[in-house]
Parts: sequence; structure tokens; C-alpha cells
Amino acid sequence: MFRQIIRLIPLLFTVFIDSLGFGLVFPIFSPMLIDNTGGMFSPDVSLAMRGLVFGVLISTYCIGQFFGGPLLGALSDRMGRKKVLVGSMWVAFLAYIMAGFGVIFQSLFVLFFARLLGGVAAGSYAVAQSVIADLSTEKNKAKNFGLLGMAWGSGFVIGPYLGGKLAAFGYTAPFAGASLFCLVNAILLIFKLKESIARLIPTKINWFSGIYQIRRAFSLPHLRSIFIVMFIFYLGWGFFTEFSPVFLSRYFGFNVGQIANFYAWVGLWVALCQGILIRPLLKIFAPEKLLPVALLALGLILPIFLFVQGIVSLFWIIPFVAFSQALIFPTSATMVSNVSSDEAQGEVLGIYSSVQWAAIAISPLFSGSLVALYPHLPITLGSGCMLIASGVFVWQYRRKKGALPKVEKEELLQEEKGTLPQEE
Repeated sequence: MFRQIIRLIPLLFTVFIDSLGFGLVFPIFSPMLIDNTGGMFSPDVSLAMRGLVFGVLISTYCIGQFFGGPLLGALSDRMGRKKVLVGSMWVAFLAYIMAGFGVIFQSLFVLFFARLLGGVAAGSYAVAQSVIADLSTEKNKAKNFGLLGMAWGSGFVIGPYLGGKLAAFGYTAPFAGASLFCLVNAILLIFKLKESIARLIPTKINWFSGIYQIRRAFSLPHLRSIFIVMFIFYLGWGFFTEFSPVFLSRYFGFNVGQIANFYAWVGLWVALCQGILIRPLLKIFAPEKLLPVALLALGLILPIFLFVQGIVSLFWIIPFVAFSQALIFPTSATMVSNVSSDEAQGEVLGIYSSVQWAAIAISPLFSGSLVALYPHLPITLGSGCMLIASGVFVWQYRRKKGALPKVEKEELLQEEKGTLPQEE
């Protein structure tokens, strides 16, 4: 097991950087844009407008990953996993350098473009999932996806911590630090990662396949149910995580450094749960048994944030949030992978990536101005989505009996041509 983890380190570091880039800006964009400490707005710009720009800027990275996930997933089937992972890491390096210049010159346009480009590069998460699927057996797949989830969750939470601490040296410092991570990981991938795909597959490449993939996600009979459930989950997860700094600063008076410490505590528990605590459960229970319970638990735990009276109580809730979240990532990815044939892994996981990032992109895109005015919304909307997702999962999977047949490459081609027979 230890040797397997060592072999996966460059891949896990790639996923870590992808999610780190997403969360890196959480503690700095809130004061920089909503409080206007970055000088991006004139003093007469309203709070609602600043909140809207904050939400759209957060969403831009997700939109990039929404398009990048299926594009890079299909490209990795065609060119090989390693080439795509290395190339995406160099693009991410460039994006962070550009973001730093956007802050220096107080240019929202450059900042928007850099975040969009960085999001496209972070679509390599779908490729990393494909590598895990290539290297795993049915027996250890859930555990390996758990390692991937640990890397993603750790980066997601360490990103805000790192961003908050480096911001003490200026708003450009977090982007400089992230670019250094990208440089190191690109070198690691070149020299340490071996190609995992057995043979290249001539998958069709479409630059705008992200939009098309959303329709495909809900057209594939064997995958429609899990995609609907996970879309609702990621919508709620986006509400909660992307606007937590606003909630913390308004309800508890947190500054940038305190928000960074909060995310560090979350990161500690996410890593602990993903890497150690959930592994025994994955050995005992099937993914379809764990997923609805985790969704329900998360939906019931989140509202407690609204009733805590002090910072100590706030920090006591985090382990329960982390444990529930830690069950959701590997179980959902395993379910999607298990109903995909070997030849369809890259494409199907790319579609799943589009579902994830479409949902996470929608939440800040339409709620930024509202959250600036009503900071409790990240909690209430996040909790509501978790409860709905759990209910939909139970309802959908009670209708299905026995193991689902695998999605074959031929089925994807039939769906593309519009000749796929529909489920009764």
C-alpha cells in the first residue's frame, strides 16, 4: 500500500494543486473586492455590485474547469494521460503569473482571464481520475479514489490557508507561491509519472464539449441518476464553501488570518478522514449505501453553524462536516467508474467533471450579490441542497434492482449520434 501511494505522489500533487488554486483566493478576494482593500473599485460602487463581481470571479475558475474537464479527459484518451497532465500544469503556472500581474495593475480583466485559464488547466482532475481508474482493480478502486479525494480536499482547504497567510506579504504573494508549486509538480510529472493508459483511443475532441456534456450526462440511462444527485450536491457544496469567508467575517468578525486558520483546521480533518477514518467503511459498505447517509448527515450538520455562540463551538463542528464530506467524493467517483467500461473511463469521468464544475460555477454566479447582503445564505442553501440530494438518491436507487450494466464506448457513440435507446 505504501509503495502504491509513493507511485501516485505526482498525481496526487497535481490534484492538490488543482483544488489549491480554487480555494487560494477565498480569503483574499473577500476583502480585496467586497471591502475594496485591493483598490479594484471606485468608492461609489455598491456592496451588492462588489458582491456580484466577487461571485462571478469565483465562478470564472469553475467555468474554466467545466470546459477543461471533458476536453482534457477526452484529450488524455487520445494523446495519453501523462502528456495532458504535464501540459495542464504548465498552463496553470502561466495562469498564476498572469493573476499576480492582474492584482499589481488592478485589472479585473486580466484577473478574470487568468482565473479562467487556471480553471481550464485544473480540468486535469478528470485526467487524474482516469489514471486512478486505469491503475485500480474493482477491489481497491474506492480506496484509491479516497486518496484522490484526500489530495483534492487537502488542497481545497490548504489553499485558503496559504492564501490568507501569504496575503500578509501582499495580494500577489499567494499567486507567486502557487506558481512555484506548479513548476515543481510539472518537473515531478515529467520524471516520475508513468503512462497508465494501455492503448490510445481516437476520441473526438470538441473545445466546447462542456456544454454538450451536460446534456449527455442526463441522457445516459445508467449514469443519469448519480449525475443528478451529484449536481445537486455540488451546487450546495459550492454555496457553502465559496462564501464561507463572507459568513465568517460577518457573523464572527474573522479577519484574513483567522479565516486562513479556520481552513487549516478544516483541512486537517479532511485529510485525516479521507486518508484514514473512512477507509474501513469503504471496505465494509458498498458506495451506494454510504453516499445517501453522508449526504443526509451533511445536510443536518451545516445548519448548526447558525446557532453556535463562540469560535470554540464553531471549530467543534468541523470534524463532523469533514467526515461526511470525505465519504461523498470517493463513493460517488467509484460509482461512476464502476458502471463505465475501460475504454469509456476517460470520457465518462470527464462528463462527471463537467457536472461537478457546472454546479459549483452556478452557485457563485447567481448568488454573489445576495450573499453580500445576507451572509447566512451559504449555510441554508448548502444544507437544503444536501438534503434534497440525499432524498433524490434514495428515491432513484430504490427503483433500480441489481447491478447496472457498464457504459461501453459504443454506447457513448450511439448517444452522440442520437440513436441511444432510452431507459423505460
